[in-house]
Amino acid sequence: MNLKFYTIPVLFFFFNSSFSQELQSYADNSKTAEELCIAFKGNSFSSETDANNALDEILSVVGISRNFIIKSCENIPNAMAISLKGIRYIYYNPNFMNQINSKTRYWTNMSILAHEVGHHINGHTIDVLLYANKAVEEESLAASRSMELQADEFSGFVLAKLGATINQATEAVSKMTSDEDDTYSTHPKKSKRLIAINKGYQRAKNQENALIESSGINKSTQVE
Repeated sequence: MNLKFYTIPVLFFFFNSSFSQELQSYADNSKTAEELCIAFKGNSFSSETDANNALDEILSVVGISRNFIIKSCENIPNAMAISLKGIRYIYYNPNFMNQINSKTRYWTNMSILAHEVGHHINGHTIDVLLYANKAVEEESLAASRSMELQADEFSGFVLAKLGATINQATEAVSKMTSDEDDTYSTHPKKSKRLIAINKGYQRAKNQENALIESSGINKSTQVE
């Protein structure tokens, strides 16, 4: 099974002008998130307490305020980040989450959510109404792959900060993606994604080591 974290470039194909008009009538709150999911033909929701707690953990290690709305939605393959009228949403398929949770548990879920947050943090999710109204051009496959790697790097950074091992940080991508040629894909092949996750992970560890060294120097100075 290919693990693909869907963002605006893929989502674009699901919108038309009538759907755009419908979206424009939504209010910018949690009700909007439910209506958006219904627009994707998903209408069943599971408890989101765990997902919300996980999102708060991710945001806490990067010092970002809670300005995301997270919702379960059964009509998407796994997870997706979108923006609408300045409000940022993260959707996840509860069945998908339960399936992978039974195999790889906590860290896999965290890496998926961190990846989606990474798309928002890196400015990858242009407002869906702009795409629906064809006000912006769709990203090239190369650009899409580049954005995925940026989100993977962010995920690696966050998981390192949360205390994951490198194996735990790369677990989802390692087990659910392939190394097939990615020339005509929106997502990079496994080896590229693992490199990106490792890069983010090592950056976080380097920061921690620098703080430890700095703290040691300060203590030494105080003793003298």
